[in-house]
Amino acid sequence: MRNKLFGSVRARMSGIYLLITVCALLFIGQMVSNLMEDFLVSQRTQTQSQETARLALEIGPELMGNSAENIYAYVQERAYSMGGRVLVLDMDGVVQVDSASQHNGYRLPYREVRDVLIDGAETSYAFHYVQREDESGGLLTWNERSIWTVYYTAPITVDGTYVGAVLYCASIQDVVDSINDVNRQTTMIFLIMMITIVILTFLLSGWLTKPIVDLTAAIRRMGTQGYGVRVKVSGGGEIAELGKAFNRMSERIEDHDRVRDEFIANASHELKTPLATMKLLSETILYQDDPDPAMMKEFFNDVNHEIDRLSRIVTELLRLVQEDAGAQALTMEPLRLDMLTERVCKRLRSLAEDKHIALSCELQPVTILADEMRMEQVVINLVENGLKYTDAGSVKVRVYSENDEAVFQVTDTGIGIPEEALGHLFERFYRVDKARSRGTGGTGLGLSIVEKIVALHNGYIQVASKLGKGSTFTVRLPIKGGDQ
Repeated sequence: MRNKLFGSVRARMSGIYLLITVCALLFIGQMVSNLMEDFLVSQRTQTQSQETARLALEIGPELMGNSAENIYAYVQERAYSMGGRVLVLDMDGVVQVDSASQHNGYRLPYREVRDVLIDGAETSYAFHYVQREDESGGLLTWNERSIWTVYYTAPITVDGTYVGAVLYCASIQDVVDSINDVNRQTTMIFLIMMITIVILTFLLSGWLTKPIVDLTAAIRRMGTQGYGVRVKVSGGGEIAELGKAFNRMSERIEDHDRVRDEFIANASHELKTPLATMKLLSETILYQDDPDPAMMKEFFNDVNHEIDRLSRIVTELLRLVQEDAGAQALTMEPLRLDMLTERVCKRLRSLAEDKHIALSCELQPVTILADEMRMEQVVINLVENGLKYTDAGSVKVRVYSENDEAVFQVTDTGIGIPEEALGHLFERFYRVDKARSRGTGGTGLGLSIVEKIVALHNGYIQVASKLGKGSTFTVRLPIKGGDQ
């Protein structure tokens, strides 16, 4: 169940979208927090650094000629006005004056003090995290509420000579609190956005994946039902194309099943007919005590005819199966279609003469790329059909080129084909006149095989016919290299 839930397209789409959204929101939140922190902190430190430097410049003259009480009062006043704590250090870093009167005489070991007194920096500052229990080591007064502070230092000069440094200690906890408040608010907004996005993603992913879910359900139904399954297609895009492709596939499967069922029914019927005839003839002979030799010879001739017919059906069925399965690869070689047609017409001329039918050929030199054995089968089948279904008149065979295509055409003056039968002419086992077809030895598979072979050669076959006036079969094939 768990694998099914998390393995669905909807779950994966939602998960990927949420992952991207969370990463984007976290990145944006972090960037906003950093930018705000940099802005507020830099603005505060820049302002207070300038104030410390100004204080150092102003306190230098106060140190000359004033008593310790006056200097202490001045430092206290400035500390109060600046909102922090001010310490005056000598060149050794020892506190001389402390506005809070707590660290007088202490040596301060801070980096920012060394930067000014030893390295000669104009100003320096550093951040300090002061714990209440460590108050004795920090410079904040006991009533300070904040724990993050900044120590600013600047040199004190008298007549261009360094005489010490001033250290200004100020709280920055208000900035930290502001940043934390903004972060909390941002986090709350992001949580609300995430909940909203989760709900919208769940709803939208259901809407987006519904066609896929419907298609999956249709595929499952097809697995059990077999055919007759369709999906509703709306809109455009890849999902709609997928639905259309499924519907086309379903239609083709239905057509394939229909053709298969018809094929099996027709094949069974065609095989059953000669077998039933042979059984009837053999039983007739078997149950006669003293059969007439002449009648036996006639019966055996009929049996032999049915065996030949059965053999033709089996041979053409095997050939059709091979064509469908592509079991025999085409041997494509340059072939003179006119010369092949001429050879076939010579072999079938005796059949035309027996039926007193005029067989004429108009052949132009045309070269195609084809499998000679398969193409010979096409020519034989079409010319032979023209002769079989023509009782009087003529059969005309033509080979010529037209619009970069090789054209093979057979025109007869035979019985013709009804208009309603033209659409079924190339179906397997289909016969226009079943009685006549069986009488001439037809199996109803010849034209199906012809169409298949022509299609394998990238060509197509056309038929035009009028009942009682004859038919014209036209095969069009690509000319080899455009040569004629």
